[in-house]
Amino acid sequence: MKKLMTAVAAFFCLIMASCGGGNAVDVASVASRLASGETLTEADYTSMINYCEDYAKKAQGYYDVINAAPNDSTAEAIKATNSLADLMAGAKYLEPFRKALFAANAQELGSENARRMEELSKYEAFPIADVSDSTMMNPEQVGDVVETPNSDTTGVVAAGDGVAVK
Repeated sequence: MKKLMTAVAAFFCLIMASCGGGNAVDVASVASRLASGETLTEADYTSMINYCEDYAKKAQGYYDVINAAPNDSTAEAIKATNSLADLMAGAKYLEPFRKALFAANAQELGSENARRMEELSKYEAFPIADVSDSTMMNPEQVGDVVETPNSDTTGVVAAGDGVAVK
């Protein structure tokens, strides 16, 4: 009887872990729907946020070490940089999920997901603009699109209209 109870308890633990608390959606299936252009649900956005949040929290520890180092060549900074690169290499859905989240508006995300994204903006690995805006920051853009002056170009590093990208 004890073995049966242990097996039943293990089975329920497995089910709870795979369900992620009830409303989690498998990230691989979300990535597949995203890649095929299907309409995403609030639950899909929640799963993407959970995935990005997990990455951002882990990455922040490395960013903290790198930012605290007096220069990039200290042993600690080098180790943290390498660990951050390994973390990013293992996060295969990070970029498509971040791009989809940044492209979504608050209505698509749902109020709770929009609130969570604002909370996540404190992490360097999850920089976003105002979530309440109808469109959010493009993750490839690091500055505002501005027009180049027609006359005095002193100090201008490039001519033409455009977007600063990473």
